[in-house]
Amino acid sequence: MNHDRNQSLALLVRDFALAVSRYRAAATDRDIGLTEMVALGHLYANGPLTPGELAAELVITSASATELIDRLEEVGYAHRRAHLTDRRKRLVDLTSNGRKAATTLYSDFGARTAMIYGMLTSSQQEGVERFLTEVIAQLERPAPVDPTLEPPSESR
Repeated sequence: MNHDRNQSLALLVRDFALAVSRYRAAATDRDIGLTEMVALGHLYANGPLTPGELAAELVITSASATELIDRLEEVGYAHRRAHLTDRRKRLVDLTSNGRKAATTLYSDFGARTAMIYGMLTSSQQEGVERFLTEVIAQLERPAPVDPTLEPPSESR
């Protein structure tokens, strides 16, 4: 029975993650795609990042990050600038239009989630915060390899 509860919880967390993705996709400006909006979110939350740091946050290659940054610059949401302490590096930063787009998204998202959060008791709020913090920490760990699974076949 615990196994079924674990699966139900896993599916509920998956549904939550999908709802967030669908929300972001629906809120995405028609000039950029979902990946670009996620990148804006990272820049909004973390401040300026090197292209390599942005690639790591998005779990994409540096070549893909370069193309993504080019697209963000093209629509006026981000720009590259010199790194403050390392002349060899560049930073990607939000423009005022990029900050406005991210602020609009996260203000609405924050208002919607705060409405539900406000209905909870302080004890329930602490439980939600602890749960989310722990789930994030667990999901940041490398997934164990299941020895019963077949390795992926080479498609060459």
